[in-house]
Amino acid sequence: MSTVFTVVIGCLSVFNLLLTLALARKVTGNPGHGSHGDIVKGVSIPENRIPDGTPVPEFRAVSRQDGPVSRADFSGGRAVVGFFSASCGPCLEQAPDFVKAVTDHPGGRDRVVAVVKGGGAVAEELAAMLAPVAKVVVEPAGVVEGSVAESFGVVRWPSYVEVGADGRITNRLLPGELDVQPAVR
Repeated sequence: MSTVFTVVIGCLSVFNLLLTLALARKVTGNPGHGSHGDIVKGVSIPENRIPDGTPVPEFRAVSRQDGPVSRADFSGGRAVVGFFSASCGPCLEQAPDFVKAVTDHPGGRDRVVAVVKGGGAVAEELAAMLAPVAKVVVEPAGVVEGSVAESFGVVRWPSYVEVGADGRITNRLLPGELDVQPAVR
C-alpha cells in the first residue's frame, strides 16, 4: 500500500512541477511592448478610461503642502501626474523611479502632481517620498466621485500621465517612459 501511495504522490509532484514551469514560461516569456492594453510580463494591463489626446479633465483637489490643485495648474506648459495607491506593490516599487524621472522637470514641482490613493502608514510614506518633487494629493481609497483619479479615469495603479503644452494627456506605463526634459539651468 505504501508503494502505491508513494507512486501517486510522486506522479502528482511531477505534474505540479510541470504546471509550475509552464506557468513560469508563460509569465516571463512574453515581455510585451509597453503600450496600453498589451501584455507586460505576462499580465494584461488595463487601459485607463481617458485615452491619449484627451484634454485634461476638470478636477479640483487640495495638496497638503501647496493648497488647491486644478486643471488651471496645467495651462501654459508641460506637466506630469503620477497616480499611486497605498495598497499597490508596484506603486511602492516605482515611486523612487518616478521621483528620479521628474526631479529635473521644467517648472519643478509646480508642474508635477502626485496622487496617493488610500491612507495609513504606507500612504504617508508615499506622500513623504513624492513631496520634494510634486504637489501631493492624498485621496481616500475606493472610487470617489470628483477625485483626481476618477476625473482622469485611472483604473491602473500606478499610472503616469503627461500633459503636453497643448493641454492634452498621454498615458505612460512606466516612469522611464515619461518624456521629461531636464530644466535649463
